[in-house]
Amino acid sequence: MNTVEYFKKFMPKDTGVVKSNFVVWSYTRVSSKEQFERNSSVERQIEANQEYARQHNFKIAEEFGGTYESAKSDFTRKEFKRLIDKVKGSRQKPYAILVYKMSRFSRSGGNAIGLVNMLVEDLGVHLIEVCNGIATTTERGKAAIYDLLFQAYRENLEKKELVVAFMRGFLKKGNWCGPCPTGYDHYGPRVRREKFLSLRQRFEINKEGELLRAAWQWKASGMYSDAQILAKLTARGLQLYPQTISKIWRNPFYCSVLVHKLLDEPVPGNWPSLVTQENFIKVQDILEAVHAGNGPGYTHNKEVEARPLTRLLKCAGCKRYMVGYTVKKKDLSYYKCHHCSGVSLNAQTTPMAKRKGANDLFVELLDRYRLPAGIEQLVILQLKKMFHHFNEGLSQNDTVLQSQMAELNDKVKKLKIRQGLGEIDKETYDLTLAHLNERIQEVGKELNKVIPSLSNLDKLLTVSLEKLGKLSRIWVSSDLENKRRIQKTLFPEGVFYDAKSHQCLTESSNQFIFLTSCLTATCTENKKGNFQVDLENSLSVPRRGVEPLIPP
Repeated sequence: MNTVEYFKKFMPKDTGVVKSNFVVWSYTRVSSKEQFERNSSVERQIEANQEYARQHNFKIAEEFGGTYESAKSDFTRKEFKRLIDKVKGSRQKPYAILVYKMSRFSRSGGNAIGLVNMLVEDLGVHLIEVCNGIATTTERGKAAIYDLLFQAYRENLEKKELVVAFMRGFLKKGNWCGPCPTGYDHYGPRVRREKFLSLRQRFEINKEGELLRAAWQWKASGMYSDAQILAKLTARGLQLYPQTISKIWRNPFYCSVLVHKLLDEPVPGNWPSLVTQENFIKVQDILEAVHAGNGPGYTHNKEVEARPLTRLLKCAGCKRYMVGYTVKKKDLSYYKCHHCSGVSLNAQTTPMAKRKGANDLFVELLDRYRLPAGIEQLVILQLKKMFHHFNEGLSQNDTVLQSQMAELNDKVKKLKIRQGLGEIDKETYDLTLAHLNERIQEVGKELNKVIPSLSNLDKLLTVSLEKLGKLSRIWVSSDLENKRRIQKTLFPEGVFYDAKSHQCLTESSNQFIFLTSCLTATCTENKKGNFQVDLENSLSVPRRGVEPLIPP
């Protein structure tokens, strides 16, 4: 008896790839949305996987992917993550995962190799590349799969280096990459909407952009909160979320400055700006002040009546706020700069003090804005001319509100006609009419703010100049809260104490008192010879309203 022949029954059986009735899963993908929509790559991958399964008697139980997902990172892909999670969590695991090409499975190199090794060694799930039949069922096949995955990683790296170099050069020329921010229409060769196709990239400000331009002005003025600005935009037909407006404030795109992670420094952008760089920086200062708790409405909890200039008085040397404190033994209050040596002064003038206190210096500053006797009517006349000049095109400049009002009134008219013809029931009519009336009321409020009543202009200017003449007395007689309100209205950026000259100075002020001081100098000194005769030869002033924000 041949004893060797006896042991043939103990020989291991062949375990090749081709077996019948094996359950497999399929995974397909493309990298970009453009590939997904403009070619049939995903469909071809699905067909190839299905054909391979038929030829090898496999049954595809589940399909994953079928969409566009970048292979830059494995587990940021939703479908890929779902596939791996289901493989790990399933009690009945598939025999293999069919992938048309290894680059479709992953391009992460070492991470992908480790993932495949875990699938094969720990979970017993193989990987098969359909296009050439390579599988991890053998050691040589496993090594080939690893080589293909690393090759895909290397190809992706080379492609990334070329693309990044091109993008960096494109960005350095001031061009934009990515979605277009709110307020602009994006024209270019790769845009999806046909009407925006263009040989070269360009951006144009649209209707939303014009509204955002006004929003930037409101924010830079420091007089409006985000909630108020959103309400004003809504009344004009532009609805934004608080998170959206917050992102807009922090996006340098709107002042035509390009910042990007591929650039070492900001570059000027090739598009029109909605806000000047100066106002953009001013808005950032406002946002930082609010974040630090020093924005509008903030009041220091240690402030007392004797130190009303706290959070207003700054050192002229370092431009920082002077700190108020009280010497308990003397029961006297002082202001001091912690950054400049020797810069301090009394809050109040005392009999023993050699110099005036800060409060009296501030009163002297307010008195400088008092008009000399006999020129009130001349100043009023010039202010009226300026008001009419700068508001001449106001109705044309804010046609959005007027068009909104006309559109709403037209809808009300059509609604009433439809109700009269019996086309809609009374409940629908009442609900719709109430909604339209509410919108009309909102837009009407904004129109009243935008277009002031000119009939009361003379009275308004007369009363304002009277208050200006007794501004220091109003401030002295006010309580701490109203003093602060006056200070913030007149000098929103603060008042500077010059220790050398021992006086309060300003770098900017409320536009009304700025205009009147300019006109006072013009009327009294007449250096330029324009005695309120020719508006075009008048002093250049910022385009702002003339109504002073001084409490009665």
